[in-house]
Formats: sequence, structure tokens, C-alpha cells
Amino acid sequence: MRFLKEMYVGEGIKNKQKVLWKLKHGAGMVDIYVISLSNGNDQLDCMKCSYFKQKAIRENVGLIVGVAKGYSEAQNLMISMIEESFRETGSANVKEYLMNSKQ
Repeated sequence: MRFLKEMYVGEGIKNKQKVLWKLKHGAGMVDIYVISLSNGNDQLDCMKCSYFKQKAIRENVGLIVGVAKGYSEAQNLMISMIEESFRETGSANVKEYLMNSKQ
């Protein structure tokens, strides 16, 4: 499991380090969503934290770029990423932008 150095964190997350530790160890958390770079053709994936209880998910997830409390906050965080990418590069290719500028 890999994390973006300059990870996006929603306002509802009070202790980022605790959330990341729980993700790595497969501990359940209520209403926490993880945003990662897609391994497929899509740009981003948004998953409930409960999926990370499965070892296969933890081992195969793309680069984790953000965490949020609640689905609505996760959506807003993804919108912010897309807007930032467009503002900085003129393109909505978030995947490329995050890989090149935030690593």
C-alpha cells in the first residue's frame, strides 16, 4: 500500500496518521472513504474503508491520494483534485498530474 506524500485530507479527518495506520492494518472505520488512483482506465477510485479489511484489496489498491469522512466529502475532495489539475496543467488528467507533481 502506497500513499501520496502530499495526500489530500478531508476536513472531517481529525487524525490522519491514525486513519492511515488503521488502513494499513485492516482495522474497520465507520464512514471513512479512500481515494486512490485507478489501476484501470479511470482516473480515480473511491472506496469505503471497510473494503481494506480484505488483504487482497490492501495489496492491490493503486496509489492512495486522499481520505475523507463521508461520501459527500470524498466527492468534494475529488472535485478539488480535478480543479487543481485543470488549473495547473490545463488538463483534467488527474492521474498524470498527481504522479508528476505530488510525489
